[in-house]
Amino acid sequence: YVLLASLTIAVLSASQAVPLDIDSRIVNGTDVNIRDYPYMVSLQYDGRHLCGGSIIDKYNILTAAHCVATRDLEGFTVLPGSTIVTYGTFMLIERIIVHSGYTGLKPYRNDIAIVHLAQPLEFSERVKPIQLPKVFEAIPEFSEATLTGWGYHMTGGSPQETLQKVDIRVYSDLECEMLHLETGPTSRIFHICAGVPEGGKGQCNGDSGGPLVVGGIQIGIVSWSKKPCTLEGYPGVFVKVSTYIDWINCNLKVQ
Repeated sequence: YVLLASLTIAVLSASQAVPLDIDSRIVNGTDVNIRDYPYMVSLQYDGRHLCGGSIIDKYNILTAAHCVATRDLEGFTVLPGSTIVTYGTFMLIERIIVHSGYTGLKPYRNDIAIVHLAQPLEFSERVKPIQLPKVFEAIPEFSEATLTGWGYHMTGGSPQETLQKVDIRVYSDLECEMLHLETGPTSRIFHICAGVPEGGKGQCNGDSGGPLVVGGIQIGIVSWSKKPCTLEGYPGVFVKVSTYIDWINCNLKVQ
């Protein structure tokens, strides 16, 4: 089931364009162009890349609750349409909606939030929304998935300015639960696991909130992983987006 209540934080804001610093990148990713992933955005805080996010319409960005729940709204900006995370047109935020069931504690459920922009995005070849799944839509296990972001290339690693992508696979719900019995636990209702069995590819710090995509549909949001990043036998854990479609639609209507 999905809790439909939410926590809303509001403030007046506008858009601005300034060069910013970066903080991170994906493990064993390759450089890509934003034109190939135009739904991808950088969520920045105090002038530095903090998390990823995905465009769901002209005003709204989907991200992880842990990226935004404990930080002041005034410090946030969103960078759409840019391959390089230090340059572009930075959008200010009007409000943030955090799932009311998110606590920040194990087992890390309901790690989802919507960022509402002060000004609408102008869609182009570099800025487009991502398609979301149907409510409780099943995801075939072993599906090839694409993860994009600017996260660390390893735990304690070096920053990367250019958008990265890595291809990984979706684990079955049973595998996800069994592999994270001690580190989570995960739940097939709330979570998806994705990675590669041998480790070495996937998410790390700075990738949180970013989209996991299968066949052009966003099935997951980067939530957490066992450290060090991409450890063999411990796939990354993502929010299962299909569980939250009603919550997303409800909060978009309220806006």
